[in-house]
Amino acid sequence: MPDTERSRRRPEFRKGRPTLTRERIARAALEILGDAGPAELTMRNVGERLGVSPRALYNYVDDRRDLLGEIVAVCQADRPVPRLDPGDWRDSLRAYCRELRGWYRGHPGMLALARAEDLTPFTSPDMLRADDAVVAFFLDIGLSPAAARRAWSVTVLQVAGFAEVWDTWHDRPPPGAEPAAWTGIPPAASDADLPHLRAVAGAAEAPDELFETVMTMLVAGVEAMF
Repeated sequence: MPDTERSRRRPEFRKGRPTLTRERIARAALEILGDAGPAELTMRNVGERLGVSPRALYNYVDDRRDLLGEIVAVCQADRPVPRLDPGDWRDSLRAYCRELRGWYRGHPGMLALARAEDLTPFTSPDMLRADDAVVAFFLDIGLSPAAARRAWSVTVLQVAGFAEVWDTWHDRPPPGAEPAAWTGIPPAASDADLPHLRAVAGAAEAPDELFETVMTMLVAGVEAMF
């Protein structure tokens, strides 16, 4: 690389702190989303997370709405590219869903943000390429257009729902909670109160095992659409 080009590159750190960029600001915002939720996503809190004044952020983002757009862009850039093989569609679908689950888990709070605020103005064709590829996959394995749309929708719902409810509970449990010890039965319940839940309490699965069960049911559901 020529010296002149190297000299123009922004240094990674300045005075012991990471140099601000739009992406770094967005990733700090994502950390806040994961830790505290959308209500705490303020320019002041983002500045505190980065160790700068809120005013410094406005050199890179216009306002909070502009920051939301950058958050969406950063998340979509991290999204796994579907590697789906119609010739081995069952295992291929499972593998993609595992990657998609990892993406949701890596961006906690984004689903809550999407519920709290309208993020659709920030979408673009490039951001929907992955979804387009998944629909193409379902069409390629022989589903009708209506069934392909249902299969795509259910896939997203199953993976996103699992990540939002089950993974969030285990990855970031509320203070004092012990997800691994939860049997589905309130401590105050007697054996007679919930006898059927008591009967299956010992059969609880770890999150990864339960997710594989969800994938088995998803594959069976897709098979039923042919």
